Amino acid sequence: MKTMSRTIATGILAVTMAACSANIAPPDVPPTFTGEAPAIRDGQYAEYETRRVFNAPLVPLRDFIESEQRIVGAMEETDQIRKPVDVVVVHGEWPEEGSVRRLEFSDGHFAMERVLENDFPTLFRYQVWNYTSAAGQNLDYALGQQAWRELPDGRSELVWTYRLKPNAWYKHYFIQQFVSNDMRPLMDNALDTVVEQAHAHFGGE
Repeated sequence: MKTMSRTIATGILAVTMAACSANIAPPDVPPTFTGEAPAIRDGQYAEYETRRVFNAPLVPLRDFIESEQRIVGAMEETDQIRKPVDVVVVHGEWPEEGSVRRLEFSDGHFAMERVLENDFPTLFRYQVWNYTSAAGQNLDYALGQQAWRELPDGRSELVWTYRLKPNAWYKHYFIQQFVSNDMRPLMDNALDTVVEQAHAHFGGE
């Protein structure tokens, strides 16, 4: 029975991975906001957290980064993740809490993004769902958080966390691999670039 269970689980995983690697054509019509986002639930998530220290005080640093959306601009595409190329606000006033915008990626796919909490300059929490790409077919939603704090020496620290909620228990392994192979380098490389930009702008050691 244990052997059969392992065989079934392995088969499910293989089908899941095959489905994720398949090419899914972008939708002909962008998705619309229905007025609701997926309920945030407890349970198993695949996640990654990274942190960086910037040689700049917090408020000027945040203004510098947000003025040109530098973190998004510094993202480098991976095998499974494409860069956003356009955004359309579909509900509320971005980035107020509860506001929603539609993201369009360079491959023509889409996702929805909602602000959960925005306490400038220390905290920004958001939820992303309705991914139309192949990788997104295995997700209920993703939760992102950028937590900022000013250090006693006048520098600033960012802790950036992403948590991905699989839409089935047996997909957790694949989603964790996706986080390790795609989300991790995407986040790390983007922050490394922004640290360099901030260093050039503000100076310091």
